[in-house]
Amino acid sequence: MQSIQIGEFFEQYEWMAEEVEPDVWRSSFTTESEDDFDLYVMVGEEWIHFAVSPVAHIGEAEQRPRLFGALLRLNQRMRLVRLGVDDEGDLNLVADAPRERFEFGDFALILDLLTEYTSALAYEVQRTVNDDNYFSPLLPMP
Repeated sequence: MQSIQIGEFFEQYEWMAEEVEPDVWRSSFTTESEDDFDLYVMVGEEWIHFAVSPVAHIGEAEQRPRLFGALLRLNQRMRLVRLGVDDEGDLNLVADAPRERFEFGDFALILDLLTEYTSALAYEVQRTVNDDNYFSPLLPMP
């Protein structure tokens, strides 16, 4: 199995990152609206896992059926990246790539997509959570 140098990929991407434990890196980025987000990269035996966590706090699925339905439909439209909700009700953007033949171009594409989707969705999701009457143009409703 080839060695994956995530720290070097972050340097080449021109982002600061720290290895918070073996094979787990944390970085952060700021969107155009000046919101800060944490990005995590974990190298597993066969896969490399990426996560922006959290994008927004949305709570329990039972409390927000309209939002969860929209997020599930949105998952079908996104490329390479998907949305997930953790046990604490946080919405995360995640991506996985096979470790085999993983290169800097793969790393850069995934980071580009994660930051692009975060920038586009974070405000829209949070506003939808906080205002039952708001219908985001970015969240597909039935």
